[in-house]
Amino acid sequence: MSTTHRTPIYSMTGFGIESLTLPQCILTMQLKSVNSRYLDLSFKIPDELAAFEAPLRDAIAAQVKRGKLECKISWQAQLNNESAVEINPAALERALALQTAILQIAPNAQPMTVQQLLQQPNVLPSSLGAASALSEITLEHIQTLAQSTLAAFLNARANEGAHLSQTLTEKVAQISLIIKGLKDNLPKLLEVQFAKLNERLFKAVDAQKNDNAIATSAIPVDELIERIKFETSVTATRIDVAEELDRLDGHIANTKDILQNGSNAGVGKKLDFLMQEFNREANTLGSKSASLLQTQAAMDLKFIIEQMREQVQNIE
Repeated sequence: MSTTHRTPIYSMTGFGIESLTLPQCILTMQLKSVNSRYLDLSFKIPDELAAFEAPLRDAIAAQVKRGKLECKISWQAQLNNESAVEINPAALERALALQTAILQIAPNAQPMTVQQLLQQPNVLPSSLGAASALSEITLEHIQTLAQSTLAAFLNARANEGAHLSQTLTEKVAQISLIIKGLKDNLPKLLEVQFAKLNERLFKAVDAQKNDNAIATSAIPVDELIERIKFETSVTATRIDVAEELDRLDGHIANTKDILQNGSNAGVGKKLDFLMQEFNREANTLGSKSASLLQTQAAMDLKFIIEQMREQVQNIE
């Protein structure tokens, strides 16, 4: 029995961080991203590892299609190793002096931890130490670290994407309820409009009983009736929104399908296009409105669609 594979929906906002412990140092890679129309990659890596930027770019681009993404690699020397980088005493003294000055002004402040001291400028490592510690880093090390970091990053994106999908599903359900209410009331709305038009017809024909009627005696009654019937037909066509409601049902079905089953590529762009189509039909409902109920429904639809559009902007 074959099973349908559901492609996850990914948010463009994500964060992942992983470390790789090696004899000479500990490498840490961090990936973080925000919204972007296209994939926009930037790197912050030590100069000694610059040669690995191209394969890193390829590895990331193979799994991430959209988002402004920053890849940062940092490292920490293994201080218990004989080849460890020596601490820069002058830089450490400057950091401690700065801390002492701060504590004199703010005695309740927390002193820096050893880890925080090591992260102060030039304390660790020195440029010579970087060359020594990073000289033995290989492409295999970078690929291993990238693989684990990408897994954490994509997992965070998938979790956020699941929340977005749930939110959008709830919004689609609200739209369905509004459309159902319009469909249930549409016959009654049309009937009221037809009754108003018929009333105008009878008043115009029976001019003798209509004190406010304009002079129509020069127009034959049959011709007058045909003219008003034509107006009735045009008005009925103008206020009939059955086609718009059917198209909205189609957009709902397409949106549900994408949210439930995912897509091989371009989920965010496909949903963004559907939001434009939703908005187009909501505008038409408003322009054809013949009742307060329909006007309110069109306004409610536009409000929900705008909320959905904002959420969709964060989907890859």
